[in-house]
Amino acid sequence: MADQEPVRRAYDTSLRREQAEQTKQRILSAARGLLTSGTYSSVTMEDIAREARVAPQTLYAVFGNKLRLAEAMVDASFPHIPPLIARMEEAAGLEDPEEWLRTMTRLHRQIFEPCADLIRFTMVSGDPRLTAHYTRIQHSRHERMRALAPVLERSGRRRPDLSVDEAVAIAWTMLGPDHYGQLVFDRGWTPDRYEEWVGQALIDLTLTAP
Repeated sequence: MADQEPVRRAYDTSLRREQAEQTKQRILSAARGLLTSGTYSSVTMEDIAREARVAPQTLYAVFGNKLRLAEAMVDASFPHIPPLIARMEEAAGLEDPEEWLRTMTRLHRQIFEPCADLIRFTMVSGDPRLTAHYTRIQHSRHERMRALAPVLERSGRRRPDLSVDEAVAIAWTMLGPDHYGQLVFDRGWTPDRYEEWVGQALIDLTLTAP
C-alpha cells in the first residue's frame, strides 16, 4: 500500500489540474457568450458565474476581476492567427494582383471566422485597455496591406484614378473585422459568400482589366 501512495497522489494532482482547466474553459466560454452578445458594462461577474455554473468566488479566484477575465477570453481565442499572418507575408511575392487580393480575402476570412465576435467586442467594450487590442489589430493590418503597393506597381494594373495609398486604404477597409461582422453577423451572409463577394469587389475597385 505504501508503494502505491505516490502514484495515487500524482493521479489526484493530475485530476485536480484537469478539473481546474475544464472549469476555466467553461468560464471563458460563458464569458464569451454573454460579453459578445451584451455589453461589457452590463454583464456582471455574477452573470458569468451563473452561466458557467460556478460560484462567483471561483470566478474571482481564477481571474481576479472582469477585466482580467475579458483579456484572458480574448487572448485565448487568437492562437490560429500567427500562422495565417505568416501566409500573408508569403503572399507578398505574388505577381498577379488578383491572386494577391483573393488570397488576402481568404486569409482574412480564416482569421475572422473563429474570432470576429471578440474583435468586435474589443472595439465596442468602452474599456481603453480592451480597445487597445483592437487598435493594435487595425495598425498591424494596415502594415500588412502595404504589401499590395509593390504588387500593383509590378503589374501595372492599378486604376489610374487611385493613388497607391488609396488602393491600400480600400483593401484595408474592405478586409476589416467590422466589415466582416456587418456582412456575416448583421446581414447573415455566409463566410463563403463574404469571401467570394469581397474578393471580387476588391478587384473591381482597385484594378484595371488585364
